[in-house]
Amino acid sequence: MSTPRIFAHRGSHSISAESSLASYCAAVEDGADGFECDIRMTSDNHLVVWHDPTMQRIAGNPRRISISTLAQLRAAWPIMTLNELIDLAVLHKKDLAIETKHPSKYGRRVERALASILDSRSDEISKSKIDISIMSFSWWATRFASKLPYNDVYLVNKAKQLSYMTPSTAGLNIEIIRKSPEIVSALHSRGKKVFVWTVNDEADISLCKERKVDVIITDNVSLAKTL
Repeated sequence: MSTPRIFAHRGSHSISAESSLASYCAAVEDGADGFECDIRMTSDNHLVVWHDPTMQRIAGNPRRISISTLAQLRAAWPIMTLNELIDLAVLHKKDLAIETKHPSKYGRRVERALASILDSRSDEISKSKIDISIMSFSWWATRFASKLPYNDVYLVNKAKQLSYMTPSTAGLNIEIIRKSPEIVSALHSRGKKVFVWTVNDEADISLCKERKVDVIITDNVSLAKTL
């Protein structure tokens, strides 16, 4: 089993705001192997890189992503589109782990729009040799993703949720690894990959490397790369 790949959780945002162009550029400087991001759909059908349902926490604006146009959002904050993040990933040859946020008023339209974007850019993605993972806490979303030519990742907070584990990759909360580190080898023995989030302190990073997880998703890329 190879050394875990290190993915920047919403970019490297110790200085720059999370999910911003600056945070992902910082992740490149920090030596991240890939970018993790969350996507939501705007009212005019753009996929934007944003975690929360509103802009309140980051931008201090209560505007809701799903009922706003891209232009309205950008009047409040320089929000990135998924296409812009793909541009950066292709340019710097960084893998992408894309989480679709649910519940969403748009349902499977989010995954269909994501599939359309990835299909339209498949040549660039292939030439850059980057891996694409589609992640969700929604089992139904991962079922849709499993039909696409990308890595499908089922995100779980509790080990018992793995009884529903049909996707190719388990995305585990770091607390699961702390309580049951043997779960990594058990999943590997079933032919599953293991992504772990959000792995920020030295002990957790070392544990994940010792257990040979496939991907560490972290806010601290520099630390994860040097341990």
